[in-house]
Amino acid sequence: MLIDVHCHMNLYLNPNEVIQEASQVGVKKIIAVAMSVLSQQRILEIAQHYDSVYPALGIHPEEVKMNKNIEAELDIVIDLITSNQSNLCAIGEIGLDHHFIKDKALYPLQSKIFNRMLSLAQELKLPVNLHSKGAEQQIFDTLTSYQIPNINIHWYSGPEKLLKLGIDRGYYFSITPAVKYSPAVKKTVSFVEIDHLLLESDGPVKFSGKIGTPSMIKEVLNEISIIKKMNTQDIEEKILTNTKDVFPRIFASK
Repeated sequence: MLIDVHCHMNLYLNPNEVIQEASQVGVKKIIAVAMSVLSQQRILEIAQHYDSVYPALGIHPEEVKMNKNIEAELDIVIDLITSNQSNLCAIGEIGLDHHFIKDKALYPLQSKIFNRMLSLAQELKLPVNLHSKGAEQQIFDTLTSYQIPNINIHWYSGPEKLLKLGIDRGYYFSITPAVKYSPAVKKTVSFVEIDHLLLESDGPVKFSGKIGTPSMIKEVLNEISIIKKMNTQDIEEKILTNTKDVFPRIFASK
């Protein structure tokens, strides 16, 4: 069984088609992560409609740029997460971004939201799906202040020394279809032991001009097997075990 642990299901025009295509190649479960204030409720609706989709709610760091009212709306999102906590498998997508967000005046608000999300994950005893682009050091420093069941860093492409620190701390790393062409993602796969790797599409982000979908994680698995020089079946079984460890709620009956 293959599981996509990080996908923006609310951004597809036809979620049903995407889910069916994924199922045909063995992707049986998909974690749908929220980003914006508006996406929270839509993620819940999709997960309620499809048995194979599991919701993760949280505020993406780019929301500070996209939504001028985000600070005022933060408590609304937190209330929504709290009231739906029994249905959630994780808090995400959350984090910091100093790569795509260049305006440093927005960084304090990013940090405020990130800390609120981490506090919530700690309180609800939920794992987190993290975005860390360009802010890896600050994120790693911040995480030491919280006790969170499990930490997954999605699409890591930061400094090697921090990758090694994350490995030492036992973080998990989800690998996108970018592994087929990105030296940074290939390095992550090479450095991280198989027992801390996960699979993700980050769809509908485009990879080499092609819209990402959960079905693509089968190709990710194959690429990992090449890099690790391991049997694909063995890797699939191990990553399934990893996913059960990080996101146990998606294996409970809905």
